Amino acid sequence: MKRISRNLSVKLNLFIPILLGIIISVTVITFFSIQKSQQNIYHSIERDLSLEVKTIIKMFEREYTLKLENVKTHLKIAHNIFYSEKLSISNKKIPMNITNQISQNNHKVLLNKWFLNNTIVQNDKSFVDNTFEIFGGTTTIFQRSDSGFVRISTNVRKADNSRAVGTYIPNESPVVKTILNNETFFGRAFVVNDWYITAYEPILNNGEIIGMLYVGGKEKDLDVLRNILSDLKIGKSGYSYVLDVEGTLVMHPLLEGENLFHRNFIKEIIKNKTGIIHYDFPDKGNERISAYDYFDKFELYVAASITKEEETSELISEIVINSILIGVLIIIAFSIFAYFITTKNIHKILSQVEHSRKQLSTTKVALKQSEKYFQALFNNSGDETYVSDFSDNFIEVNQVACDTLKYTKAEFLKMKFRDIKTKKYKDITYKNLESVKNLGKYTYESEHVTKDGKVIPVEMKSRIIDYKNGKAILTIARDITERKEIEERILITGIETEQKERKRFAADLHDDLAPILSTIKLYSDLLKKGSSVDNPKSKDYIKNINELVDLSISSTKEISNNIRPNVLQDFGLAEAINDYCSYINETKSIKIKVNIENYNISKRGIEETILYQATKELINNTLKYANASNIKIELKNFEDHIIFYYKDDGIGFDTKKIMSGNKRLGLNNIFYKVKTLNGNCDLNSTNGNGMFLLISLKLDIR
Repeated sequence: MKRISRNLSVKLNLFIPILLGIIISVTVITFFSIQKSQQNIYHSIERDLSLEVKTIIKMFEREYTLKLENVKTHLKIAHNIFYSEKLSISNKKIPMNITNQISQNNHKVLLNKWFLNNTIVQNDKSFVDNTFEIFGGTTTIFQRSDSGFVRISTNVRKADNSRAVGTYIPNESPVVKTILNNETFFGRAFVVNDWYITAYEPILNNGEIIGMLYVGGKEKDLDVLRNILSDLKIGKSGYSYVLDVEGTLVMHPLLEGENLFHRNFIKEIIKNKTGIIHYDFPDKGNERISAYDYFDKFELYVAASITKEEETSELISEIVINSILIGVLIIIAFSIFAYFITTKNIHKILSQVEHSRKQLSTTKVALKQSEKYFQALFNNSGDETYVSDFSDNFIEVNQVACDTLKYTKAEFLKMKFRDIKTKKYKDITYKNLESVKNLGKYTYESEHVTKDGKVIPVEMKSRIIDYKNGKAILTIARDITERKEIEERILITGIETEQKERKRFAADLHDDLAPILSTIKLYSDLLKKGSSVDNPKSKDYIKNINELVDLSISSTKEISNNIRPNVLQDFGLAEAINDYCSYINETKSIKIKVNIENYNISKRGIEETILYQATKELINNTLKYANASNIKIELKNFEDHIIFYYKDDGIGFDTKKIMSGNKRLGLNNIFYKVKTLNGNCDLNSTNGNGMFLLISLKLDIR
């Protein structure tokens, strides 16, 4: 009985401290895990709200830009129509009672009568209403007076919906100052009772500024913007709202029109202009999170907001419950395990100690030799090399790791793998560890942080090994900084090339086609005004229209051919390359030999377009840099595989230096595009020995 009691006491004395240690450790880990999860949730919400606000700001910016482009176009149309009619100025005066649009002060003035095609301009609405039918915006003819520029014909409306004839822009206005410098004004301006995106140009008579021509549209189309905001859904309780500089809610799902400047959070938004704010909404009794930013062109604050508790309560509750359950299961599992370890195995361990001592003397020499060999390989590796246990603790590191990350070996052995990771990769360290456990080996990318804060991108190769009579994880980390930089340069080059092509296409349409179509519209309007078909002028108009239509068709074909050459579309890659090289050969600047006899693919697709663009880029590089006399190009295919071969006899270059630098972005771009099609590139060149490039692509024949 005493023996049983003594054995039980020994077991309890061994087990209870272990149990307490397990409980304390799991409790602390669970608590910090919950805290970390809550912080990550709040950071994620703040990031999503900021992205929502930036999206809305981009919409506002696009609205402003489109309106500004529109008024520039509308001014050209109004200008053409205005000057297509004869303006005459009479010495006879007409009295007008004019009102300052800013101060609302009024007084009488005498203005010269103006006539357009013998129709008096003052109070006439035919011109401004005609322009409204064409482009839908507001138009005004201003006449200069001593006080400023007076609206004598307009379709701008006052608050009572009457035309704003007789209102004037005072001389101190930025618009007037620009006009008096004989310049055109584009931009934001106050018009009668609201802000507009506008364009003003001076009207001259014998070199003297006698008035100005205006077109414009309201700055903020609130109904459109309100519909955009109402369609944006943010979580369960989120919404977007907009307020002006005085704290009035311009757009809000519930409180639109209310002034909340007295609220502290509104004052903070107006003061800081951009940021994140946590606040309690007094009327609702709950804490909210808002991201906000200021759009200076409209003088509006855009914000996105959610209720903190409503968005996170369920998720946080779930995390807390799951963490507690996992913690309890871990405590139970470790307790059972510790109990059996501390009781059943004590006798077994003691009985094996003696046997182990006998074996130790015979294996010690072999073990030392093995460890010495392993250590030599370990420390002489050119990459960071680590040995860690299955709890992510470092067991061994080589000197390269110490030199690279600036930690001593003693410091490393007190750390875990996640301690040298960037924030982005800390949370997936254990996920990668599980992959190694399950697969036996695993390759993945990560980021290491040196002791002084430098970030190093690495490729990690981990595998399970036998280590000191047990299992451990051997990991080799290779620095891939140079590879990442090259990939980033290739990606940026592709994006920049695409943007340049878009800008060029837009410029071609705007500069070549748009003026022709506007002129056709002008002649059509002149015909619409009632000219007889037999009238000689009408015949000239029709002739001009036909010529302009032919010109627009020609311009359209030219723009289309710049995007994708007709010969490539109609006859395929082989003929397109042959045609382009024939054009180059005619210049006598270089001799190009093309072999396309073994190419018989009839499919038209992105592969042919990429190879055609690559051909032009390579020839361009040779002409600019290679100082070559000959170029050889060969194109052939084997079933659905395309083989493209390019060679010149120029001065050559150091391929490693060129491909890793900022020069020859064209080559990087070719490599990037071929890679996106799962193709291969083989480039070879040395100084003085020319260059050749081999590209192989498999056609997508779906």
